[in-house]
Amino acid sequence: MSKVLKKKSHWTNKVQETMICRDKDGELNLEIKGGAENGLFSYLGEMKQNKIIYQVGKLHSDDLLLEVNDKAVSGLTIRDVLAVIKHCKDPIRLKCVKQGGTVDKDLRHYLNLRFQKGSVDHELQQIIRDNLYLRTVPCTTRPPKEG
Repeated sequence: MSKVLKKKSHWTNKVQETMICRDKDGELNLEIKGGAENGLFSYLGEMKQNKIIYQVGKLHSDDLLLEVNDKAVSGLTIRDVLAVIKHCKDPIRLKCVKQGGTVDKDLRHYLNLRFQKGSVDHELQQIIRDNLYLRTVPCTTRPPKEG
């Protein structure tokens, strides 16, 4: 008797790459919401689908934004994500994933999960932590060491 293994679909299999360009007014016609300052992944908000200039793929509201032109933006503040987008030349390549399973809007929840070292999830957690530390001010109550 043979067993059929049911392969669980991982969120990485659902990552979609989309390429878009700014319109003649320099607008992308989409809203980015969330951000690390709110304890959230950056995600896509309101979009004017008929005004977005697509080159490849399509964007969907509430999809999590993982990368902008190969720059990992998970764990960045909205201000930083918008700065990354602002400094990108057209076309802008966005990697997004639909929420569900282990990946949803809540950064804290995702960072509290345990993953095997070296796994894609563990690497994403490290990226998020590294990006969070960019905006963390080191603070100590110890006096400075001499030398």
